[in-house]
Amino acid sequence: MTDASTQIETKIKISADAVAQSIGATDDSVAASVVGRDTNAHLLINSSFLYRDKSVKTNQSPRRLLVQMNASGQNVRGGTVRLADNERMTTNYKLITRQIPIGLIALDAAIEQEISSIGDLIFILVGTVKGLRPLSQPIKGDKVKELRLDPSITGNVRKVEDSIYSLRKLLPIDEVFKFIDDDLGEAAKLSADDRIAVRNGCELLIDNAITEVSVPTAQVQRGETVLGKIVASMRHQTTEYNSALEALRRAPEDQKLLHEILRIAYNFSADVLPLISLLVSVCDLKPLVFWCTLKEQWALRQAFSDLPWASLGRKEKLEDYKTIVSQARSHAFHHVLPFDTTVEVDLSRLDVRAETMRLFVPFGKKEGRGVHLKDQKLADVLAEFTRAEERPVSQMFWEANLSVMKAASKLTEEVLATLSLIHDVRRAAP
Repeated sequence: MTDASTQIETKIKISADAVAQSIGATDDSVAASVVGRDTNAHLLINSSFLYRDKSVKTNQSPRRLLVQMNASGQNVRGGTVRLADNERMTTNYKLITRQIPIGLIALDAAIEQEISSIGDLIFILVGTVKGLRPLSQPIKGDKVKELRLDPSITGNVRKVEDSIYSLRKLLPIDEVFKFIDDDLGEAAKLSADDRIAVRNGCELLIDNAITEVSVPTAQVQRGETVLGKIVASMRHQTTEYNSALEALRRAPEDQKLLHEILRIAYNFSADVLPLISLLVSVCDLKPLVFWCTLKEQWALRQAFSDLPWASLGRKEKLEDYKTIVSQARSHAFHHVLPFDTTVEVDLSRLDVRAETMRLFVPFGKKEGRGVHLKDQKLADVLAEFTRAEERPVSQMFWEANLSVMKAASKLTEEVLATLSLIHDVRRAAP
């Protein structure tokens, strides 16, 4: 067994022990079955913890960890870890105190089986991000003939040849226009047609831009990988969220601080929830990744369950979490008019006489049906007023959401570490 293989086995045992201790500390029935009893207690742990919705296209792995439970004083610990195949279960874990499943697989053997069948495609997640690929785009203009994307240049925009300009990165069109106009001078600045041509060329450059990623052949440089970049961004967002939350505690009526929390939470739910769904699918297809990140998977499940779902009348679902955050954000960012409820106007004393009533219109045709008022068009215009849907969310939710963000960041970081270890094992294989 290689050093990396040993690290993988150790990682799984440590994670399984941590989850067993957590379950023993919170589930009295598990603790009572282990502490003070001479039983053959084992904990069968499911291969996925989060509620599976339509965003997850894969099925749970049928291969599940079986952890022997031991008592250490009044505390519960996990012991020997083995694998059970095709054991049916719908809960996150199941305590077995009598006959354990037959045909169990030793952990080291299961690790070898998984590594030998894991394939190369998964390692694109730890591929090295090399940066933007150079690109050129012809321009159908009189004064600009070509735009280039060249990350190696100094400065954001540079004239490289007559009528040819290079961009170091993707830029707002206004910055490109300003540089070209300054370069051409007042007397020869871009015409309206030239500006349209340059704008169209910039849009094509943006649409066709590609960031190159190389699948690693040597040791993984974690910070430069796809997941490494994602982890760094998640950490940054979590730090910003925490800072805004601390400031809001000091000034709970400050709407700017609340809006900052809503902005970050919304971006997190929009971008990170699909990432979590991806990681769930990866663990379905490559259960070794799940075993190695068991502790972080359990922590993320706990963070979601600790949100005040009950007060909102919801269950622990990723889609419901996204809806809660989205509605709170929409009300804050798309709510300018000063009405939080539907407005009803008493028309009983006004002259809003009906002119006609249409009946028996063709089936499926709504236009023209019903009562038509004297000022029907004005009534239709006034009826267009709407408001953002609101579901009040307390600060407790935003406080608990910090744990969700931290747990998601930690899980992603551990998936990165796991894939790096697996890649090291694969490289060391003869």
